[in-house]
Amino acid sequence: MIDKAPPQPSAPMASSPSVTTALKHAPLGIAIFDNQMRYLAASSRYLTDQDMAPDVPLIGRLHYDVFPEVPQKWRDLHARVLAEGVELRHDGDPYLDRHGRTEWIRWSMAPWRTDGGEIGGLVLYTEVVTAGVLARRALEAAEARYRAVFDQTAMGVARLTEDGTILEANDSFCAILRRARDQLVGTRMAALVHDEDLGKAIADGQALWAGEINTYAADRRFIGATPGETLWLNLTVSKVSPAEEPPYAVVILSDISHRKQAEGAQQHHQAQLRLLINELNHRVKNTLATVQSMAAQTLRNEPSPTAAFEKFEARLMGLSGVHDILTRESWHGAPLREVAERALRPFDEAGARVDISGPSVRLQPGGALTMALIFHELATNALKYGALSTAGGRVRLSWTYDPDAHLLECRWIETGGPLVKSPTRKGFGSRLIERSLRGELNGSTNVEYLPEGLRCTLHAHLPDRA
Repeated sequence: MIDKAPPQPSAPMASSPSVTTALKHAPLGIAIFDNQMRYLAASSRYLTDQDMAPDVPLIGRLHYDVFPEVPQKWRDLHARVLAEGVELRHDGDPYLDRHGRTEWIRWSMAPWRTDGGEIGGLVLYTEVVTAGVLARRALEAAEARYRAVFDQTAMGVARLTEDGTILEANDSFCAILRRARDQLVGTRMAALVHDEDLGKAIADGQALWAGEINTYAADRRFIGATPGETLWLNLTVSKVSPAEEPPYAVVILSDISHRKQAEGAQQHHQAQLRLLINELNHRVKNTLATVQSMAAQTLRNEPSPTAAFEKFEARLMGLSGVHDILTRESWHGAPLREVAERALRPFDEAGARVDISGPSVRLQPGGALTMALIFHELATNALKYGALSTAGGRVRLSWTYDPDAHLLECRWIETGGPLVKSPTRKGFGSRLIERSLRGELNGSTNVEYLPEGLRCTLHAHLPDRA
């Protein structure tokens, strides 16, 4: 009996014509090796990917002779597959080719076995994915740059859905709106807009999503985090329409509350300035009319030119004193006490003969001028005929104020002077007091010529700001 020869390992499928045709047209790089890493077959795509001519003879050649630049890590992987029979793969491995270029390869390798089950070699599948890897890295870099700008910019930035829901917001956006991120994400932007600006905000949003505009900018009021707090923000909203995802809006915010406060303060200042100018014009006209009247009455009733000049000068100085107060107060008014002290100071330089008392009352500019003239006339009369004409005479000026009725009542009481007699005719001072109270303060006067001293009661109606 002749012994049969031991069975020989079957040739790999690459020897089949049909397999050879399939390899030629395979869309991937495929190479089949024996257990010594000698080529048994290779696809046309494999040769193209390796920058080799399609007719380069590879069969029977050692892989490492064809590609001496194959790194040791891949040699170890080949050896592992042949020794252990495992399958390995990688989605993108860098490979420095013979030209010094770095290519990214997606590969997998698996053993093939003989009919007896032994490992006869391995099959290597390769695909050059350099373009995809570079594109992904560029996208990741762009996303990293976007994220860095998005997160670190000093402006508030957020993305919104079509219905205004906040998808994401950076730290500055949260800080400007005085809210934590988890309070904002998922919230509709309209819920944060002040009621007075909500209608315009909705109209602009509808125009944006309808395609009537691509972007808009506006100054809007937003609701602060605390009750009653209003934030003035400048916002720019732009629509973004990516190719493969739903459109969204990008909102950029900046806090302009300080600017708006400054604008409001400036407008208030300008309004006050216009009021001041108007008030000055009005007061100058009234003052000139008063000066004209004082001059006419003084010169008409005083035959002595020297005495007439002294009286007229004294009245002008009294008027000037209260003007100093009003100028210091920017013509917003003056305290009644200071008006009285300034008007009566020339008549009681030592401060011992005139007693002034009363609650704090602030007069409007016209009222301050009127009361200064009245006090000056009363003091002039007291110095010439009344309590201040003698060493022991005294004057007590006091007042009360009813804030509900806005009624001011002043009492001028003289004591210690000469015996008082009722005048036979009403002088200019009396007429000045009566006319001034009626015209400027809608008031009245009551004068009592008592033997022990003059008593004058003044009633005036002050504006509710007194």
